[in-house]
Amino acid sequence: MSKFYGINPQPATRQAVGKFEDEVMIRKDNRYLISTVYLDMQEDSWAVAVAYNPSRNPGLLGHDHLLEVRYTYSPKNRTTMTMLRSDPLEELTLAAGPFPDPDTFARYAITFERDLVNRQA
Repeated sequence: MSKFYGINPQPATRQAVGKFEDEVMIRKDNRYLISTVYLDMQEDSWAVAVAYNPSRNPGLLGHDHLLEVRYTYSPKNRTTMTMLRSDPLEELTLAAGPFPDPDTFARYAITFERDLVNRQA
């Protein structure tokens, strides 16, 4: 289930997040992982994080995120966004933007991640 911090997403953004969580599943280490999207929009930094977790119920310690992806964008630096992946641990700077508002950035990041997952399948 998605989480929103610092933003009340537009209906189109809520729909894009819900559709992503409903449709995107990846296979890693012979396990199916389902996605959870987090939007964290602050004044000086916008972030979209996707956590991929096992499709089973969490244990006593909660979910063990087997893969995490985080897209960040600074409204001050309007030409790039950063993507951080946890497996393998890498950080890439991508040419993207400018984004007029957090909702546009969130929808772009979700579409970008969906395209990456589809290419890897």
